[in-house]
Amino acid sequence: MPKKLIRFIVVVTIGGLSLLGVLSIFFIIHTTTTGSHTGHTKQKKAQITLTKLDQAIHEYRLDIGNYPKNLKELAFDNSDTMWMGPYIKEKELKDPWGVNYHYYLIEHTKGYQLYTLGSDLSEGGEDQNKDQLSKGSLIIFKPNF
Repeated sequence: MPKKLIRFIVVVTIGGLSLLGVLSIFFIIHTTTTGSHTGHTKQKKAQITLTKLDQAIHEYRLDIGNYPKNLKELAFDNSDTMWMGPYIKEKELKDPWGVNYHYYLIEHTKGYQLYTLGSDLSEGGEDQNKDQLSKGSLIIFKPNF
């Protein structure tokens, strides 16, 4: 065996485990820790995006003087001279399950309600099916949050 190959084999052997063994262990740990929590990851992503949308709505309100009529006004110029956006990226208008976030402008109370229904796309549920209401939303009606 050439000396360079022997050195390589000695270097990649760590505490009796080969490099392939170490990589296999990392792969197993990675798949077991991420594979079963994808529902929770989507719930967390929805929570983060709801917070970003709340911030975008409030920035829009500061610039324009009122709340947007729909969420698309946050991403696309509505030709208002005070519009300073985009306030959020277009892809963030959909929840992690590919559905538009639910946004209702409640003009008579000067507020809004913003939420997602989770993976089951219906009211109520637990875990990945859990509905989430944004923290900036008015609680006028509460669909099982």
